[in-house]
Amino acid sequence: MKKESQITQSFFIKNINEGNEDAFKILFELYYSKLLYVAQSYVSNKEEAEEIVQDVFVKIWKNKKNITTNINGYLFKSTKNSCLDYLRSKKYKLNSSNNIVQLEAFINHSALADKDASSILEKELEQRIQTGIELLPKKCKKVFVKSRIEGLKNREISDELDISIKTVENHMSKAIKHMRLHLREFLSFF
Repeated sequence: MKKESQITQSFFIKNINEGNEDAFKILFELYYSKLLYVAQSYVSNKEEAEEIVQDVFVKIWKNKKNITTNINGYLFKSTKNSCLDYLRSKKYKLNSSNNIVQLEAFINHSALADKDASSILEKELEQRIQTGIELLPKKCKKVFVKSRIEGLKNREISDELDISIKTVENHMSKAIKHMRLHLREFLSFF
């Protein structure tokens, strides 16, 4: 399990730090619906939960060069903290109002201490990514790992594997399409 975690973390952290918009888009597609689910379980208003999750992604993009830890944990912790901030602000409004929706949101505040939900989602995603990589054809997998996991440039992969840069690009294109298809249940826009 540790190896899977390192693959996921190194891929996303490296590419997000470099400002790779495609990696950020994939990250968004992979996590948006999961984070929204988590936020909605604590914040009863769907629009406010959506806003919280969108703010989390804006913060990730603005601080992309500073992310050096577990991206899964970072996303879930940021969402949790944003929900806590939201619920704290609602607590003060409860003193002057008996609004049922706000009361529900405040009661859900205690549920935020449960780390099991985010841990389960994180492990499920890690397993799915690892399985997707393992299902790639041998040469395609080798190119994908060298590019996305080891961080090599296309020219370096080409030289190391003694194949053309065009072949490297073709393998990467095939691998990314495969990973998107394999991870489709995690993608929010499919």
